[in-house]
Amino acid sequence: MRIEELFTGRRAPLVFGLLASLGLGLGGCGDSGGASTGATTSTSATQGASSSGATTSQSTTSSTGAGPSAGSSGSGASSSTTVGTSMTEATAGTVGTGQTGATGETSETGETGETSETSETSETSGGMGGFCEGEGPIEIPGDEDECVEDLGAQTFLFALCSCSDVAANNTIETDAFDSEEEMMDELTSGSVGVNGTYAITAGNDIGGSLWVEQWIKSTNTLDVAQELQCGDEVDASGLSVVVGESFVEEDIIAPNGNLTLEGTLHIPPGKSYAGVNTPGGVVEEPVMVQTPCDCEELLPIDAIVAAFAGENDNAELPLQDDALIGLSEPTTLELPCGRYHLDAIAANTAVTIKILGRVVLAISGDIDVAGPFVIEIAEGAELDMFVAGNASFSNSVDVGDPEVPAATRVYVDGAVNFSGAFNLAANLYMPNSVLNASNAVEVWGSLFVGGLALAGPLDIHYDEAVLDLDGCKPPGESCDDCHDCLNPTPACVDGTCGPCTSNADCCPPLVCDTMSGECKPTIE
Repeated sequence: MRIEELFTGRRAPLVFGLLASLGLGLGGCGDSGGASTGATTSTSATQGASSSGATTSQSTTSSTGAGPSAGSSGSGASSSTTVGTSMTEATAGTVGTGQTGATGETSETGETGETSETSETSETSGGMGGFCEGEGPIEIPGDEDECVEDLGAQTFLFALCSCSDVAANNTIETDAFDSEEEMMDELTSGSVGVNGTYAITAGNDIGGSLWVEQWIKSTNTLDVAQELQCGDEVDASGLSVVVGESFVEEDIIAPNGNLTLEGTLHIPPGKSYAGVNTPGGVVEEPVMVQTPCDCEELLPIDAIVAAFAGENDNAELPLQDDALIGLSEPTTLELPCGRYHLDAIAANTAVTIKILGRVVLAISGDIDVAGPFVIEIAEGAELDMFVAGNASFSNSVDVGDPEVPAATRVYVDGAVNFSGAFNLAANLYMPNSVLNASNAVEVWGSLFVGGLALAGPLDIHYDEAVLDLDGCKPPGESCDDCHDCLNPTPACVDGTCGPCTSNADCCPPLVCDTMSGECKPTIE
């Protein structure tokens, strides 16, 4: 599905009917008043399927390390556990999993309410941090100069970033939009970065730049809307066009004149480019291609999880650290604005997590779910999820909202296995695992993976709004490279973050807006 097909008319949020029927508030963390929901366990007989974003089946990630979080759809009876908080009343209730309903006692009003097929428990919360009142981002405990939003803006620069080789026997297509814009027109970005080789045998249509540290070999069509950056040889035997400038360190092999470089070709003296169409001209000069993906200094996911394990808002709901361990009945966990920790998720049944506000969810152990796994994002909500262990999904997985992929960021440090279809509308960081997919994959958001091996087509719709997340990193800090810096001082110059003055100052694939000194996906 292309961007224009989804956004001809803006879709309503995916799944909120149940919450409305229960009278639960859906306000985001920035709401100035009203109630935020609490924790409830319920059972209901429901039928239906949910769908959002990327779809694949029989997919696995090999164990160099990490994996995604996603959600899934399924049918049948569901039992749900909801954790929530009422900001306006103290309510004592019972938690149950039967289909007979429950009665809640309200301490301030004296009213007793009955709900069919659901029971709720909630307690008064004194507030869960200034971010819930719209007063700023969420700090990582123990580090007042870095927030979870900074991680997203620093990490998800490409539609696809791979720490090792990419081999694709089917099509790869990327494009981009900005979910903060009302019209959400298709944009000229959605870049692909590879810290290795890039070998394709089917057509590729890259909506941004193609940035490859080693060689490129294409036996089919290859279209690149922005720059081509290659740290070795380019072998393009299929009909190929690069619209922007090209920077190539070694020879270009282009039999039959099939490769056209519309922008200027930059290539070292003495390197061959015979047969290449170069209407934009050629500059023979030394070329050095930057490594595209920041795979040398990986995010310390285990340390981040440990920080939130020691400082969180579990007691406000309340939420037990083992609340999703040993589940045998379909369970739903509702999380209002706050920072939460779980020891692990282990279930032989369906698990649904509903994000109702601005949420951090840190998981110290593994995710192992035999049934469908779903993460729903309410309108105006956001999620940063950190998993220190492995993730294994034996059924379908479904996460996020394709209208706002930038609102969901998932970081996984262990090995990942997908045995069923998955739908991804999120930005997924799994640098220690290779994503293998035997069927079609469509992602709304971005992928940062240890490697990629695809048998089916891959479509990624990159959301530029992830670059505009408001964090707390101050400008002008000390730095080792550009990955330590963010706008408005995105360049690392002499060990200090400052404004950019050229594209070389920006982390790939961003380019420098010399008027503002900021690095951006494109300059109009």
